[in-house]
Amino acid sequence: MSLVNGRKIMRNGLSIFSAILVGALLIAIPVAESAEIPLDAGKQVAQKGGDDLLLDSGKVGGAKEVKRDTETIEDSTKKAHEALAAETQYPSAATCRTCHPKQYNEWAVSQHSYSQLSPAYLSLSNKILQLSNGTNGDFCLRCHSPVGANLGENPRMSNLKRHPTSREGITCMVCHRINKRYNKVSGRLDLEEGSLLKPVYGPLGNAEMERVLNNKDKYRVVTKEGEAGRQIHISSKGFNHMSSSSFCGSCHDVTLFNGFRLEEAFSEYRMSPAAERGETCQDCHMGKIQGKKSGYEMGPAAVVGGVPTKPRRLANHFFAGPDYSLIHPGIFPHNTDAQEMATLEEWLVFDHKAGWGTDKFEDKVTDKTKFPKRWESVDDRYDAREILETQFKRLKWAEGKRYEVLRNGYLLQDVKTTLASSKDGIKFEVKVASGTDGHNVPTGFTGERVLFLHIQVRDRNGKMVFRSGHRDPNFDLLDGHSFYVHAGKMKKDPYLFSLQSRFVTQNGRGGEIEHIIPIPYPVISLPRVLPSTQSLVFTGEPTTERNHLRGIEPLGHRWAEYFIDPSKLTGKGPYTAKVMLKSQPIPANIVIAIQDVGFDYGYSAAELGAKLIGGVMTLWSKELTFNVDNAKSALLKVK
Repeated sequence: MSLVNGRKIMRNGLSIFSAILVGALLIAIPVAESAEIPLDAGKQVAQKGGDDLLLDSGKVGGAKEVKRDTETIEDSTKKAHEALAAETQYPSAATCRTCHPKQYNEWAVSQHSYSQLSPAYLSLSNKILQLSNGTNGDFCLRCHSPVGANLGENPRMSNLKRHPTSREGITCMVCHRINKRYNKVSGRLDLEEGSLLKPVYGPLGNAEMERVLNNKDKYRVVTKEGEAGRQIHISSKGFNHMSSSSFCGSCHDVTLFNGFRLEEAFSEYRMSPAAERGETCQDCHMGKIQGKKSGYEMGPAAVVGGVPTKPRRLANHFFAGPDYSLIHPGIFPHNTDAQEMATLEEWLVFDHKAGWGTDKFEDKVTDKTKFPKRWESVDDRYDAREILETQFKRLKWAEGKRYEVLRNGYLLQDVKTTLASSKDGIKFEVKVASGTDGHNVPTGFTGERVLFLHIQVRDRNGKMVFRSGHRDPNFDLLDGHSFYVHAGKMKKDPYLFSLQSRFVTQNGRGGEIEHIIPIPYPVISLPRVLPSTQSLVFTGEPTTERNHLRGIEPLGHRWAEYFIDPSKLTGKGPYTAKVMLKSQPIPANIVIAIQDVGFDYGYSAAELGAKLIGGVMTLWSKELTFNVDNAKSALLKVK
């Protein structure tokens, strides 16, 4: 069934719409009046056929369908050469895992290790390249995969074709093979090349490494090519800049060529109370508790040949944040067993949702059941399922850490009634506050971070009398970027409280317009992203576009105000309000806006939309009762 045709009402995927809808049916799945969106809501869209906005197919860079054949001799040879190149130029994190299993396991399920694998990121980068006529270059790649940028990889390339270490995103080599103080350079980093034997850099220097090397018999290590034994680095050089916040600022402060300030996490930190006290990014994001200064674990930094090194302060390498995986669990989290079991292409055709490798499914398999050649063996399917069960546990652990960091960053502090009258209606306010004094919330790529209040008010019979923060059939909030709002088929939510920033560009004759993807349209030339022709000393950003921030400053707060018109009241009080503070990493409209360039791994927009909505998280929930007759209210419970 077709919904609003995105290609009719979008120009180049931006939020610039035609007023005329051609042959478009607008409602495929009703938005429930009295229920929250179910966790499998996106799945329902995909199963029912979705809509033209969330298309059912898409490939990055014209990628072909994933092959189901067994790998050829040429494929095996290519993989062997790739592995050799990876180890001699940029060693894989899987190699580091041998001696650093704790750090590897934390990193392998982190946003850092997902940064390049994300199909949403890659398609957004490709869409920006399309809209800017290629002038954005490798700007996105150089933070999401510094290894790929240093190798000169094509930014549009599918991850299936990338250098193995490039696919690892912010991998071990990205931080531990840097020996220069870059500060705010938006990710243009020169990494030291070399095999595992070459020096690495860390905050504490070489003392423990020297002790290990002086006890080669105990640790069974070698530092020369060709020697029999366990290879390790010849030294660990001290680089105390790695412990400073400005080290993080090399990527976490993003300014485009034209001066557009896309991300300002590090700049926000520098002006924060936390910075004034001398606390660092690492104190909150690499400690015991995600998002809060809580001290560090103690333990061995390495386990060499089964022998632990001396205990020391250990930094956590997970770095929790708002994102979560949208791809096959055989590919992410990174898993050496999964990598040895099958290629990325082979994992993509392993149908874990159908139950492959479980007794329930396998007991029903007949001779007529068809499988891809790689998965024809029942033993292989069971082995693959065993690996995936481990993956699911790791993803669940990561979900808990995401919940932890978000709840430490956002607080639902107070809900109060200012009016409760059958004659004059109901007024109430909700206080949303920042739980951190280290930066704004949200921070980073604030133009895609959706943090909003979902409000439902019902009478004593359960009938909905008021709501805000509800969705359109594309599962977008009813703001200026909802295609249904633009089509005039749904009303804009007048009470919507959202901390998502807005990208704004200047019109040719003055005035401004919001965009989903902020590419300015010059009057006399093609869209492009080029260095500014004028000094930005006084403006701090280009005159053509800006990031309209709507977040909360460190330890600040915002009040959301709501009014229920007396005509909406049913006379069947008391009324109960459910107030939910929710987090979503990106809005569905971004998936819609970028779908025409395709998605990596052969995913469709509908599939990604399903996964995206399925991960929306309720951080805090409160309930409030309105006793209209006596104008009293009582807070019932806080979750």
